[in-house]
Amino acid sequence: MKSLKLKIVLAALAGLVVSGCYNDFDTPAPEKLYTDEDMTTLGLTQISIADVKAQYSKVFGSVSGTGTNNNGWDNTKTLKFGTLTSDEEDFVSLEGWPEAAGYYIKGKVLSSDRQGNVYKSLYIYDGTAAIELKLYTGLYLDYYLNLNTMESQWVYVRLDGLYLGNYRMMLSIGGSPSDAINTSGTHKYYANSNLDNPKIAKLNVFPGEPAMLEESDILEVDATNYKDLGEKDLARLVRFKNVKVRYAGIPNQSGVTNPPMKNGTFDNLYPTWIVTDWGSPRYGAWYRWAYNVENVRLYGSVLITYDETETNTAKPGVYSIRTSGYSQFAMKPIPRDGTVGTVLGIYGVYGQRWDQAQFQISVSRLEDLDFPAESLLTEAEIEAMTPAESYNPPVKNNNGDYESGE
Repeated sequence: MKSLKLKIVLAALAGLVVSGCYNDFDTPAPEKLYTDEDMTTLGLTQISIADVKAQYSKVFGSVSGTGTNNNGWDNTKTLKFGTLTSDEEDFVSLEGWPEAAGYYIKGKVLSSDRQGNVYKSLYIYDGTAAIELKLYTGLYLDYYLNLNTMESQWVYVRLDGLYLGNYRMMLSIGGSPSDAINTSGTHKYYANSNLDNPKIAKLNVFPGEPAMLEESDILEVDATNYKDLGEKDLARLVRFKNVKVRYAGIPNQSGVTNPPMKNGTFDNLYPTWIVTDWGSPRYGAWYRWAYNVENVRLYGSVLITYDETETNTAKPGVYSIRTSGYSQFAMKPIPRDGTVGTVLGIYGVYGQRWDQAQFQISVSRLEDLDFPAESLLTEAEIEAMTPAESYNPPVKNNNGDYESGE
């Protein structure tokens, strides 16, 4: 989209005007912290995050079925903040929102990538709703969060030229839609993209002044109210109190096997490592928060629940703690089956439709997985329970097929 390049250049000039003399080589000034007055100077009007999300629903209807990313652009919908260019007008999945060119949103930081579990994403909350910003790595250096002291920071987002996209029913704000052919030769479609270059990202995303997270900024869920948790709460920082770890489909340390959980059309095993290199996932028993062996890094999922009788991940009270193999705590042991504790993390969803959803929690820190120390599996228990093949997961060959290691 050639016309987008011109827009980037114009935005860069505007950014230079706003930032002023931020960086003098001999006497560097502290980075500017933006305020409401700066947004007024830019001629922008604040809009709530809830209203931004509502506009997506107004244009496309439910998020269900609009972010599948593997069935073509017809099922991967994007809302552009601003007017479509002539090139974009023929893009079947893209709609414009001209009025949004004059809007900004403002929210407190809810996440941190310091421990490596939240990747290229920043979550912010304004009291009405929360949203994911698709940005770059090392965000903790630019946007502050200390969950011990509840210190946070305001973030301002000028919407003009950005895109509101839906990935597997999870809305986010980022760059233009993108597509690629993966190692299996399958086309993948993405409703928006990351603003990977910090210099470009900071033309629209501005650090604000320090802020404190209030009690109301963290949603508390327990056995009495978990059924109230819904679409409106996606991307919020949620504290799940007195929730139980549940192994499903594999034996626990007592040799008891709970029924597997249904996820869409297939049974899912928990806890697991999941092969996510491309294509259909493969599952295996793994008793650490994620897989990181000989530089092979795979996501892990540990199931927690308020309803032990439920056998479907799309039902209320069933959540998976999603942990990256790149996180600093990937190889740490998980709690024993049946352990009760508290989990603090970003509430998300992954699925093509609500009846095939998997509700996920992404934690920023190991400390946010608050289970009794004595409940963690010992190394001897892990060794006894982990199948040999779990240390040698299948990977894709050049033809896109799985093959087990030797």
